[in-house]
Amino acid sequence: MADSQTCFRCSRKSAPAEMIESPAGNYFCADCWTQLAPTNEGLRKCPVDGLDMIKRRVADVVVIDRCAKCGGTWFDRGELQVIERKSREMGWQEGFFLSIMLL
Repeated sequence: MADSQTCFRCSRKSAPAEMIESPAGNYFCADCWTQLAPTNEGLRKCPVDGLDMIKRRVADVVVIDRCAKCGGTWFDRGELQVIERKSREMGWQEGFFLSIMLL
């Protein structure tokens, strides 16, 4: 595909007009952008203390749920694998990204 851009999250190539730019300057296909919108998911309760969790986009690759009370951080299925793949692709040192997220 000539003149295509690569989605930052899934690496799928799309025409530039079909891509969405994040505030951080990364480009996404429509499917991944939808998955990265915290408002597209319902509120979740913390499995530890039952409070509503806060949704947060992290490093432009996933939306995590975090409990303000206990500090628990919860991933949906496949999100940790996305983080691990992006960390390898971008040359992040193993463990560096996860330690930053959990601060």
